[in-house]
Order: sequence, then structure tokens, then C-alpha cells
Amino acid sequence: MKRELLSRAYLVLFLLSLAALILIGKTAWVSQVEGREWRHQGDSTKLKIVDILPDRGNIYSADGFMLATSVPLFDLHMDFASEAMTQSIFKNNVDSLAICLAAHVFTKNTKKQVYDRLLKARKGRQRYFLIKKNATYEQYQKIKKFPLIGLGKYQGGLVVEQHSRRLKPFKSLAHRTIGLSRKNAQSIGLEASFDEYLKGKEGKRLMQKVGNKVWVPMNDLSEIQPEKGMDIVTTLDMRIQDIAQNSIRKSLEKHAAEYGVAVVMEVKTGKIKALVNLDRQKDGSYWESYNHAVGDAVEPGSTFKLASMMALLEDFQIDITDSINLHGGRYNFGSHTMRDAELHNTHRTTLKHAFAISSNIGVAKLVDRYYSKDGKSQRYIDRLRSFNLDQKTGIEIVGEGTPHFKDAYTDGWSRTTTLPWMSHGYELTITPLQLLTFYNAVANNGHSVKPYLVDRVRYKGKVHQQFEPMTIKRNIASAATIRTARELLEAVVTDGTGRKLQRPHYTFAGKSGTSKLEYWKGDDKYLSSFIGYFPAEEPVYSCIVMIKNPRENGYYGSRVAAPVFSEIADFCIATDTQMMQPAFAVNSFAPPVFQSGLAHDLTAAMDYLELPYTHEATSEYAVLMPSDSLCIMKNRLVRDKLVPNVAGMGLRDALFILENIGLEVKINGSGKVTQQSLEAGTPLVDKKILLSLG
Repeated sequence: MKRELLSRAYLVLFLLSLAALILIGKTAWVSQVEGREWRHQGDSTKLKIVDILPDRGNIYSADGFMLATSVPLFDLHMDFASEAMTQSIFKNNVDSLAICLAAHVFTKNTKKQVYDRLLKARKGRQRYFLIKKNATYEQYQKIKKFPLIGLGKYQGGLVVEQHSRRLKPFKSLAHRTIGLSRKNAQSIGLEASFDEYLKGKEGKRLMQKVGNKVWVPMNDLSEIQPEKGMDIVTTLDMRIQDIAQNSIRKSLEKHAAEYGVAVVMEVKTGKIKALVNLDRQKDGSYWESYNHAVGDAVEPGSTFKLASMMALLEDFQIDITDSINLHGGRYNFGSHTMRDAELHNTHRTTLKHAFAISSNIGVAKLVDRYYSKDGKSQRYIDRLRSFNLDQKTGIEIVGEGTPHFKDAYTDGWSRTTTLPWMSHGYELTITPLQLLTFYNAVANNGHSVKPYLVDRVRYKGKVHQQFEPMTIKRNIASAATIRTARELLEAVVTDGTGRKLQRPHYTFAGKSGTSKLEYWKGDDKYLSSFIGYFPAEEPVYSCIVMIKNPRENGYYGSRVAAPVFSEIADFCIATDTQMMQPAFAVNSFAPPVFQSGLAHDLTAAMDYLELPYTHEATSEYAVLMPSDSLCIMKNRLVRDKLVPNVAGMGLRDALFILENIGLEVKINGSGKVTQQSLEAGTPLVDKKILLSLG
């Protein structure tokens, strides 16, 4: 038994000794052979390389105003465990630091409360004590000079992290078109479409872990510096954008409407000069929530009659001087009754006049007469498609709506009613921009051009890429059809629904439209529109205005949308007298538009001269804007830290504003300010500005 017990004890001892030898051997192996690798992995949990986002490129208007830019912001922390921050240094500076922080940063806390927080942070050796989040550059410069912090990165313990925020100096102007660049949601507008140009190249920075989920930069500078994105220059003209948006807003408020759209396009090139979309918000205000001009395909109503008339002109060479019976404004197609907008009691009249007064029955009867028999209905659809009406424009903004034209005799096609109702803009859908592109082609003698929003991309001040006008179709119709179409549109203004909007100093052509929305529900909701171009003889701009669901003060396109079109056209003509009729430009009285200065000075001058004007300015400075036969006094805002717009001001007012913000002013010429060397709306960086007077 004794020998058996001893043998078992020796076996246990042997096994324990073997285990000990294995542990000692493994420890030696790990420390000596694998030690470098394990130490490297240990360090990797305390250090990491992170991406540093670059500043996005700027977005500019065609007239040089900054529409979107990146503003630097700083998150400021303190490292109270810094070895260089000795206890004596901390004690000598903490009292005065508490005073500064209480006065400028922690303004809701007393000096004693701030002092206690600093002591607690020092005692707990906090390595990431928050001083201020999202500090501006000016705030950062002030804070880094505070006691203790001003001793430098190590003794003062300041930890700085820089990031940026996107800023739009013009706030709501073209907000949806410019768009948004978002991390956790879909980007929209030009910010999304041109992200590859705007986003720049990421940098790299070494970060150190100093606490639970707390990482701080090892160095002030990045290991790899981020590269700022390229700038893009749009085709937008902010003067036209401003007047278009204000006009749409006034119309929406007057008619208590749901939303409004306005697009202004350069006829020859397709450059979009203004793009407005305003939606009614819950609080009754209006804001750009969705780009209806690009994204919404709608039943356009009577503005589509131009396409129907052009189809008839192309396929059957109808004569617009021929007569047609309008039946007083009421006519039956099968069992369905069609009505004109008003019971006008007109019976026999010319095709031209029927179009001018926007007779649904006149156009519907023609289309039904020529296309409904002998299987020709598809010929009508094919002709509309030959005008490119079924194609997207290819505008740079993502989300363009798809136009819809049904084929003849397919599902939903009625042999009795589809053609008559399609002829004046029902049972088909098209976006406002696509319809404007069609009208623009008519104004451009049949040459259809692609609408576009970006003129060029710049990198470090030099042109990186230039975008040129693009032709969609050389001739959408014959020259004879285009001439007749323009004659019909001019008749609308001279003898039809737009005759009350005629102007003595220029001519325009266009078509009003009033379509009933959700008519199958029996609701009284309407889409009011006016689309056209100006001047009528040599068109420079085309424009479309749409107002959805006006509920007060009328709903016809000629009463709701046409006045907005007219106001936009008035402004464009007033700023370019070459578009005026020569007799008016030379002989007529020119109101003192675009004069700018102190609001009370302008008021005194206009009252003294007994000139008609409307006072809408609420700011200290104002500018006189044109409107029909009188002037409107509007705000001329002077924004902090941005170069002000002093165009139109006298030298006294311009000098007062510019010198008060620290600019050194150089002057060339005499009179009022016509040009300034620093672009209005850009950040105030340069200290010198040259004013050209004339």
C-alpha cells in the first residue's frame, strides 16, 4: 500500500512539474519570440488613423454670388492629464481661466461654478474636458488666448478638432436646386449631382485613445492634408431668381395656394436663369420642400393646346384663318360634355381666335375631326412624340419625372373621349420643365436645346470643365409650323386671355392654362399656369409659372399665373434695355430703378419728385425695383462678415458701409457705383475693394 501511494504521489509531482515547465516555456516564448507582435497589437488599440473630411467646393451663381460654402467650425477640449501641465501652472492660472470661461463660454454659470468644474476635471485627470462645441473661427481665436489655455498645446492642454458646416448665404433662394449634402440621408440637388467635383479628397490623422471611447488627435496637423473640393458655377442669375421667388410667394399668399413653380430659361442656350419651387408649410409660410418643376409630371391643361395645334399644322396643314363653331362654350363628345372655361356665347370664329381665347372645344373638335377616323389616333401620339414631348430633358438634378403619353387603343383608351381630352392637356402627364423646353424650342425657331444648370467647374480659380449648350433636336417642326405657332401665341396676348397684361415697352407671347386636378373625385382643385417667352420678336428668355390649388381670389391661369410671368418679364426687360422696343427705349420716361441707398433718403427723393412707388423695405438700406409704371422699394441687406452689394449706391453711402466693416476703398470714375472688385455675398477676407462709378 505504501509503494502504491508513493507511486501516485510521484506521478502527481511529475505532472505538476511538467505543467510548470510548459508554462515557463510558453511565457518565455511569448515574451521573447512573439513579444514584438503582441506589443504592436497592444499599441494598436490605443492609436488609429482616421479620415479627415475636406472642405467641399463652393457653389456660385452666374453673376458671381456665392450660393453654398463650407464654414470651418472647431470642437475645443482640454487635457488636464497633460504631463507638461504641472500643478503649479494649473493653480496659477485656473482662477483667471474660470473668469474668462464664465464671461464668454459658460455664460449660464457663475465664476465659482466654473472654477469648481475645472478643479474637478483636474483632480479626475480628465483628458477630454469640453470647452466649446462648434466654435467659429473667431471664437476659437479668442478662447486659445485665455489664461492657461494660452500656454500652448502641452502646458495649456488645448485639444482642437476642426470640421465644417455647409452655409447658404442666400438662405431660401434656390434652396432645393442648390440642394443638400447629407451624411445620413440622401443628398439632393446640385450638391448630389456634382458631389464628385465638390467633395474633394480626404486627409488622414493619427488619433490616440485617452479614455473609454475617447480619442484625441496626436498632432495639430493631419498626416495627410485634406484637399478642398472644386467649385461649380451655375447658370442661375440671383437677381432673376430673387424677383421670381418674391413674385411666386406673393401670388401664393394672395391665392392661398398649395405650391408654386417658376422657371426662367435662356432661349438660345438652355441656361436656367431662375428655378423656384415654394410649398406651403404647416405654419402658413412658404419654403422649398420639393423640386416640383423637375420632379412632378402633371396634366398641364390648356398650355398643351399649342402641341395639338402644331400637330394639326404638321400633318394636315390647317389654316388658322378657317372658321370653327365653338357652340357657345359647351359641346358633347359622345355622352361626355366638354365646357370652355367660360360660357362665352361665341359660335362661329377663326381657329386663331379660338386658340387665343383658349377654347377647349375648338381645339378638341379639330383633333377629333382629323385624327379619330381611319385609325389615325396613333398618328397624333407619334406626332407629339416627334416634338420630344415624351422625353426627359436630362437636367443635372436627380429625380426628373417621366412624361406619359398612352398609345392609341391600349388600356384606358376611349375612342370617344381620349383624343378630345388629350388635345387640351388631360390623360397625359409632363413636368413643367419639359413643357417649357418645348415652348423654348418654338421661341428658338424650332431648335430644341437641353436645359442645364451648371456652366463650369473651377479648380483653384481655373476652369477645370466647361459645359456648352447641347442640341436635343435641330428642328422639332417645319419652319412654317413654327411661324404659325408663334403667331398663335402672340394672339393670346394681343387678343386673348393675356390681353390685359400687354406692355407698352415690349411684347411677349404665351399661353395660359387652367387644368382641373383629381376631376374624377369631383373636387374643385386647379392647376393655374402661364408659359411663354419675351420679347416676342427676338426671344431672349422663356418662362413657365404654375400655381397649384389656388383657393382664394380666382383660379384661372390668366389671373393667377400670368401676373407672375408678367412681373418676371418686366424685371428682365428693365435690367436689359436692349430688349425694349426702340421707340420706348429712346423716348419714354425711365423710372429711377436700381438706385440704392438709405431708405429714408430714397423715400424723401421719391416724395419730393412726386414719383409713384411702393414702400416694402424694412431694412436701413433699400433699392428701387421696377414694376409696371411705378417702382417698388425693397430691402438691400448688409450681412455680417460678407461683402455687401453697393451697386447703385452713391459714393457717400457706399463709403460709409465699406469703411465701417474695415475695407480700404479705391475709387474709379464718378457718379453711382456700377461695379465692385469684390463679389457681393462672398466672405470678408480681402481688405481692399475697387469701386467703379458711372
